[in-house]
Amino acid sequence: MGSIYLQEQGSKVSRQGRRLIVTKDDQELLSIPSHRTDRLVIMGRIQLTASAMALLLDRQIPVVLTTQRGQIRGTLMPSLGPHTQVRRKQYTLAADPAFQWSFCRDLVKARAASAVNVIRRYGYNHPFLDLKSQIRQILDFSAQIEAQSSIDSLRGMEGMISREYFAALVVIFRHLKMNFEGRVRRPPSDPVNACLSYVYILLTALAENALQTTGLDPFCGLMHAPNRNAPALALDFVEQFRQPLADRFVMLLFNKRILQKSDFETGQGNLRPVLLKTAARKRLIAEWESFLHAPQRLIEKAQPLSPFQLIYQKAEHLEQAIRNGKPFPFYQLSL
Repeated sequence: MGSIYLQEQGSKVSRQGRRLIVTKDDQELLSIPSHRTDRLVIMGRIQLTASAMALLLDRQIPVVLTTQRGQIRGTLMPSLGPHTQVRRKQYTLAADPAFQWSFCRDLVKARAASAVNVIRRYGYNHPFLDLKSQIRQILDFSAQIEAQSSIDSLRGMEGMISREYFAALVVIFRHLKMNFEGRVRRPPSDPVNACLSYVYILLTALAENALQTTGLDPFCGLMHAPNRNAPALALDFVEQFRQPLADRFVMLLFNKRILQKSDFETGQGNLRPVLLKTAARKRLIAEWESFLHAPQRLIEKAQPLSPFQLIYQKAEHLEQAIRNGKPFPFYQLSL
């Protein structure tokens, strides 16, 4: 069954033996066997009883709490025992400028490689689109990464690569007639930006869960500065997956017309954000879960694996790299 997303506002999650029972107004909406649940995501005003919480913790099932729109509030994780040794090593490396720089350099390299291959993959299936100039510019910037002498200059190089990457996405989504003119975060100004922002939230929550299973401190980052309100290491970790997983998934949604302009609405207030309608959001989540658990050709010369498996595998690799003080092999999408 994988991850379960609960969205019915005003409902309640209780326990019946080893099952989770979702009810509303004394009517049963869903019965979930705990042994078939990897993760529970509670979106909005939904009550979780103490007995249900105990069952989830006993069975090592993480609970993600979000707003109704998907903004992460926090995560409830079962105790995984002491992690003093690996966290001490993590804090030491986070204070080591040389390790920080090499970590950031390798992350920017991986993002550049994935950016090029996301564009190339799309271009192979749509040869009438001219994406050559953006690919060439990203490759030119990639060749300059090693010459950067500071983390700030690496961030600047990443910004230039992202600019060219999103310029290619403008061409792609113009072909799909989705009024996308570039990345706009707050607020999202069009359907594509609305989907990107929403899927990035879902992906970040999953990445944070994966990291927490390793014992690493998700708030002690290497590229993102520590922040009490944001899991800096999770934000570092998720960067390698944004283009090859989240962006490709959003392309799929619009390419296959799973989502269309009629699935969005303009929100209230001065900023007038473009938002997913409730039914469309539920459809997106169902498609996202299917995408996460479907085996794909994600690693060159390797057996297909699902994005979900990939994320947890890379979390283990990061824990091993930090424990041993070795470079972390960031994920790069293959052609």
